[in-house]
Amino acid sequence: MPEPLRIKGISASAGYAEGPLFDLDQTVGSYVGKETADDEKAALEAAIGIATGRLTAMIGMAEGDAADILEFQIAMLQDDALSSPAYAAIRTGLPADTAWRQALNAEIAGYDASDQDYFRARAADIRDIRDQVLRALSEVGNVEPPAGAILYGEDIAPTRFLETDWSSGGGIALRAGSTASHVAMLARSRGVPMIVGLGASPAHLAGIALLDAEHGGIVVSPSR
Repeated sequence: MPEPLRIKGISASAGYAEGPLFDLDQTVGSYVGKETADDEKAALEAAIGIATGRLTAMIGMAEGDAADILEFQIAMLQDDALSSPAYAAIRTGLPADTAWRQALNAEIAGYDASDQDYFRARAADIRDIRDQVLRALSEVGNVEPPAGAILYGEDIAPTRFLETDWSSGGGIALRAGSTASHVAMLARSRGVPMIVGLGASPAHLAGIALLDAEHGGIVVSPSR
């Protein structure tokens, strides 16, 4: 039996949870390039439309803070200032997925570089928008976590939180993240235990974990 591994973090939403660790950072699917720049542009336009449609459908089931977050993301997706650099990159010969990722990563870097917590926390929303469109481009969905899982990874997208069924318990443990993020706000309002700032903890952890979001820590492979 492996020795228990204790990792210290920062509580973002108080509570306790026990469950299997689920890797948030696993990737599925890949984009298939198109023949012409016009085809690439059309593919990106379609993917933005699909992502907007998914977010609009989620608004129908959301309320309060969750609806506000989704409306913010839709407004960002419909903002030409966000997509124009990607279309310009496609005209230079880049495929749609690379062009979109580069354009959004530049935007994310600007938010990350802010000296204000509010703007740094919004970087997670831009990552969410980036990944929603990439998901639509590759035509794959998320791998679903088991009931009561503790979601572990670098960060978590607001839409991923809203798509997760928390009725069986579970929690969130992030190597990065922020106590000021939209997800932290959602977790507190729904009573989902969450810790952030696990830092240089291993990229891939597996097995059962105890999440102590009262004191800000996680124990992997706990003893009896």
